Amino acid sequence: MAEPPGIPSLWATLSPVERGAQLAAQGFGALARRDMLLRGITDAHIHGWIRCLRLHRRYPGVFTWGRADVPVKGELAAGLLHAGPGAALASLTLLWWRKLLNGRPNLIHIDAPGFAASRDDLAIRHPAPFLREWHRGLPVVPLPQALLTAADHLNHNSLRLVLARGEFEGCLSLSAVEAALGRGKRGSVAVRAAMNAHLPQLAKCENGLEREFVLLCERFGLEIPEPNERIGRFRPDMTWWDRKLIVELNGNRAHRTPAQLQSDARKKKSLEERGFTVMTFWRDEVFEAATPVAHRVRSAFRS
Repeated sequence: MAEPPGIPSLWATLSPVERGAQLAAQGFGALARRDMLLRGITDAHIHGWIRCLRLHRRYPGVFTWGRADVPVKGELAAGLLHAGPGAALASLTLLWWRKLLNGRPNLIHIDAPGFAASRDDLAIRHPAPFLREWHRGLPVVPLPQALLTAADHLNHNSLRLVLARGEFEGCLSLSAVEAALGRGKRGSVAVRAAMNAHLPQLAKCENGLEREFVLLCERFGLEIPEPNERIGRFRPDMTWWDRKLIVELNGNRAHRTPAQLQSDARKKKSLEERGFTVMTFWRDEVFEAATPVAHRVRSAFRS
């Protein structure tokens, strides 16, 4: 979402509807009354467009163009327009927008200058002056700042996952996070604790079952495996290279059809021919019988 420019001569060549459509395109389906007025679109135009359902009210002074529902990017842009010039995605929303968290937050978290109030679906903070960056077309706060403000909403392992993913993707350095911490600064204690327990392997896990298994190994003092390492044409779920040990993790509903069982058997045979021992655990075992699972892995280490 580009910041609206001053009114250039190009805008003067467009009809009011064309100007509105252009503003909506810049805002991914969302546009603000203040920007329409700057482009020579009058309140009479706006009221007429509301009556004919060309504009749909989203927030006070913020509309969507042509339809009430807009894609996710348009929803975020509408929130930013409501928060006012200089606003940026922040906290949980930014971590999700950068794909460091899986689930979209219930609220759109925004940092902004000014005094725009939060709403049912918007959580707007007004911190001291802050820097902005751009990511996938929308303004965002720097990641270390977002991590600190999100720390109140995330548990210890979720913070570790964000750190691991950010480092793995190359968008977050631990040194930058360290520089953002400070005595008495909100979120610093939780983020520092997550950094002290940094677990890079979490970033390579493809689902919650794999993450739970890595955390199980940590909890029981087992060597941490490497998730999803390629071995020939396969990528086993967990690999201990030095131990020549592989663990495959099966969801409760998967790996039960004859075709899947045959595929698993061929995979296991190929890996064993490479000198690996292959073990398999089911989801229920990992989540509900962690102690026996850890005991079996430890026994495999000794064999």
